[in-house]
Amino acid sequence: MSREHQTKLQLGPVPRNRAWIAGGALASLSLVLVGMASPVVAAVKPTATAVRATAPAGGGGGEDCEPYDDARRGGGGDDGDEGWRDDDGRDHYDGHDHGCPPPGPTGPTGPTGPTGATGATGATGATGATGATGATGATGATGATGATGATGATGATGTTGATGATGATGATGATGATGATGATGATGATGATGATGATGATGATGATGATGATGATGATGPCSDIDTYAPSGTEDFQAALTGGKTYAGRAPSLGGTIAWQDLTNTVATMTDPANPNYPGNVCAVAIEAQGNNAYVKVLTESGTVWQTHGDINGTIFVWDEGWFQQTTPTPAVLLRTPFKGEHKAQGTPNKVPSALMPKSAHPAKPRK
Repeated sequence: MSREHQTKLQLGPVPRNRAWIAGGALASLSLVLVGMASPVVAAVKPTATAVRATAPAGGGGGEDCEPYDDARRGGGGDDGDEGWRDDDGRDHYDGHDHGCPPPGPTGPTGPTGPTGATGATGATGATGATGATGATGATGATGATGATGATGATGATGTTGATGATGATGATGATGATGATGATGATGATGATGATGATGATGATGATGATGATGATGATGPCSDIDTYAPSGTEDFQAALTGGKTYAGRAPSLGGTIAWQDLTNTVATMTDPANPNYPGNVCAVAIEAQGNNAYVKVLTESGTVWQTHGDINGTIFVWDEGWFQQTTPTPAVLLRTPFKGEHKAQGTPNKVPSALMPKSAHPAKPRK
């Protein structure tokens, strides 16, 4: 059937699809009635039901018409019959009959139909995998303390525990009242000797005791001796023994300051020459001088005599020679003629020469 022989309806797409609209309204009414009859069904999501309406009679096409294909709108069919759509969205056909007219625009969405009946329960699905353990929730608040339960029966006595550590010594208590004096106890053992007490005051001097025995003679101490000789008022010579050493000395005047020289040193120094061979155990000393020579002589404990020489010319006073031994003194030989008394003195005994007597000592001349 060619489209050019069909009646062109100018009422728009909605009047041309009255059969579709009527079918949709009938389906909606049916769903409402079912929902009112069963409230349970109303809670289920409605299931869409497709209703196909028949084309109106004489309206161009019917059930035997070709459904309109969008490919035929605005360009391109398989049979060469082509139409087009202008800039305002209106369709234009080429005059050939291709079946049903093109559908109109989609109408407004109808009201939601009633909820369909609850379908049969489906088979239980397989158990899903266990999900991951959730995070631990916060600790709840501590509940109120429950009532104290009844006292249980006394249990059997346990074994004695180990002795605990000794506790700290408690504070010293207050001194109690003095008790009555007890009976005298037995004498205890003698205690240890106490420390020595402080020295007491000095007692009175006791009587003199008897004289003790004479002790042994001690060792002989060092000898000391001195000798002098003054040949003039400007020369004063000395010899001294002290501390085991012998010295020779000279003063510029009688009683003047003496300059001493050691006569016992064995090694010479810058100011004192050596005097080797000095004897030991010297106990006496003497000095003699005549002209430019002087001698110092010593006597030992064993009775030996030793001497050394010195130069005394003018201001010279040099002792640079060693010691040599003199003849040892021996007991004198006694006279063979026995001693018969004192020798008779010649002249007046103890008479002072008249020349030496002071004038006051001369006897007075007799008066005439």
